[in-house]
Amino acid sequence: MDRAYDFVVAGGSAAGLVFAAEAAKRGATVLVFEEHSEIGEPEKCDGLVSLRGLRKFGYPPDKGVIQNGIASAVVHSPSGRLFGISASALEVVVLDRSAFDKQLAESARSNGADVQAGTRVASTVEGPDGVEVNAGGTTARAKYFVDATGPASSPPGGIVPAAKYELEGDWFKEHVVEVFMDTERYPGFFAWVIPYGGRKAKVGVAGTGINPFRALDGFLEGRPSRILRRVSAPIYVGGPAPSFVRGRRILVGESAGQVKPTTAGGIMTSVAGAVMAAKWACAAVQKDDPHLLSNYQPEWEASFLKEMKNMLRLRGVFEKLTNADVDALFAALATPRLTRKLSGADFDFHATALLGALGVPGLLRVAKVVASAEVRSLLVDG
Repeated sequence: MDRAYDFVVAGGSAAGLVFAAEAAKRGATVLVFEEHSEIGEPEKCDGLVSLRGLRKFGYPPDKGVIQNGIASAVVHSPSGRLFGISASALEVVVLDRSAFDKQLAESARSNGADVQAGTRVASTVEGPDGVEVNAGGTTARAKYFVDATGPASSPPGGIVPAAKYELEGDWFKEHVVEVFMDTERYPGFFAWVIPYGGRKAKVGVAGTGINPFRALDGFLEGRPSRILRRVSAPIYVGGPAPSFVRGRRILVGESAGQVKPTTAGGIMTSVAGAVMAAKWACAAVQKDDPHLLSNYQPEWEASFLKEMKNMLRLRGVFEKLTNADVDALFAALATPRLTRKLSGADFDFHATALLGALGVPGLLRVAKVVASAEVRSLLVDG
């Protein structure tokens, strides 16, 4: 291969494929390298997303990609207290991520991008006018290199070990997402159950300093299940990268840290980043002005940085809690008023919604449980 492209993209998941589709729509030449032999495999993301955000940025899933609709979420405290939130008005669904990535790959190809699976980018060499990308024993030249490789390129720190099973059983509710908090078993994170129809669910755990598969097996004790698939998928919760553009290297999706520090979900925020990056990258190519790329990060941050900062502060509070603290917070905050407010909130901006629903009185109750700089900063900002 000895062809020049406007963009070579490493990573054939949501962010890389949306960038390719958007750039190709704008007339750019694009080559995508995906290291795995099949787009969408292995499926590592649980696919929990709001349809609103994907529609807003132009990439709603095809009907056949949606596995299940979510009616509510239930959070379990360590002692078994429950806090439920209705999701019926939020358009939250579970996607078949493998099928969704294939849909995005078809969109990229139909717009003229070249998508090659089974080819891993080995190295890149940046020059004054472009980048040489070595992949699969060949070299491709591009004006810009787009890094969409995910956790491998995400900012240092913020990686949490995680494990997931897809399983079949009778103990979960078909349209209810469940979260189980236990700071001893899952320090810094939680266990989750995401049903996707037909008595099947995506069940996982994550936590710092743990063996996630051992923790997941422990969670499933007493919950009869047939395991369909095992996935080891470390998650990133460290917040956005300091810079999304480094010379002729453009970061999108998880590589840019465009995922939620509270839940590690990032389909919509990554799709948004890819759309914005493609717009400014194409402008840089068309006008032969790399400085135009400096508009990409501020545009993304204008939509998401406040929410990401709020999530990081909430994570800072959560990481300091004991199980007794978590139970005390449930007792103090799980009120009908808070439930009503959160049930109508934006799924993609849940930290801002939570802080708005709590208000200063709620945050003062939090401060009685845990005194920390993060709580003080939330009170000041509120």
